[in-house]
Amino acid sequence: MSDLSIFSGTSRALLITLFLCSSCAWNKGELLKWFSKKESTDNSQLKKVGAKEEELAKFSVQEAPAPVVVAETKTNVVNKPVIVKKTPPATTIKKPIQKTAPIVDLYPADYPADLKLVDKQAEASWKLFKPIFDTEEKMMLDVDYLGMTVGKVVLRYRGIKSINEKSVHHFQAFFKSAPFYSAIYELDDQLDTYVEKENFVGVRSNLVQRESKQDVDEVQLYDRETLRTMAYQKRVKDGKTKNSKWSGFIPKWSIDPLSVLWLIRGLPLKTGDKYFLPIVNKGKTLVLEATVSGREVLKTKMGEKASIRVHAFTQYTGKTLKSGDMTFWLTDDKIHSLIRAKAKIKIGSVFAELAQGE
Repeated sequence: MSDLSIFSGTSRALLITLFLCSSCAWNKGELLKWFSKKESTDNSQLKKVGAKEEELAKFSVQEAPAPVVVAETKTNVVNKPVIVKKTPPATTIKKPIQKTAPIVDLYPADYPADLKLVDKQAEASWKLFKPIFDTEEKMMLDVDYLGMTVGKVVLRYRGIKSINEKSVHHFQAFFKSAPFYSAIYELDDQLDTYVEKENFVGVRSNLVQRESKQDVDEVQLYDRETLRTMAYQKRVKDGKTKNSKWSGFIPKWSIDPLSVLWLIRGLPLKTGDKYFLPIVNKGKTLVLEATVSGREVLKTKMGEKASIRVHAFTQYTGKTLKSGDMTFWLTDDKIHSLIRAKAKIKIGSVFAELAQGE
């Protein structure tokens, strides 16, 4: 294997969610240098990938949370004397018959019928969600492929920011190939995603890939007013630049491939539960069907851990049908941190395990 093409496309994005790119050959100084990367999103990337001016204004990230609007209270109110009016003789007044207001279709006129069905299933899952993470959270995972530790991924929650005067959660992931593996293919990526605080639905995804054979800048925007997504990508490979873009409708209840991990962690996760979670990536919607298949005690690098086992199966909606098969384990406590994950890919399987957590 000469590169990491097996991690391409949406399957790669989902792998990013659950484990991805080890501390086996890193020293402390190298790790500290890696973590010194900037933690905020570069809004200029929107223009770099070709987004429109109005999208730049609508989807730029502000580091501060959205201001809280407080209702005005009346002060210095003068109490006026109460005037008692004589009640006229009772008369019979015929009130007009109230007609039932028509049910308004909140979807665009040309919205796909299959996505409406997806929404009905997804809404039931979203109603069960409760956020259980905090701003100091960090999960560091080692990733093995074909018996070798090939890299490390760090997943972090960065707190509350704002987009278009709405508060959003900021999730972040860094990916780094192990030093020995970098001689084959070097990978140094960063992914930032933003999720609406109120309803926990995706708003923006921001990817920067710096790899041996290519540089990729990618931004995905999820417009909750029009229920449409726009994705822009600038890829530089072999000295040639290619600009691509994708668009499409999205379910009201949907999220990006990274943030879905935090969505799952906030669900009840009772044994036997099944959740339907639409994920949007590059103009396409896939439905992740997560089933809580059992509980078990795992022997890990950090000792024995009581865990919840979740099986995740993904399938695209529409004409293009592809599927993915993953299993991951979360701590059986109030936090539901990721402990271990396994996924089938084009060649074999990828296995990941928590190496450090805060």
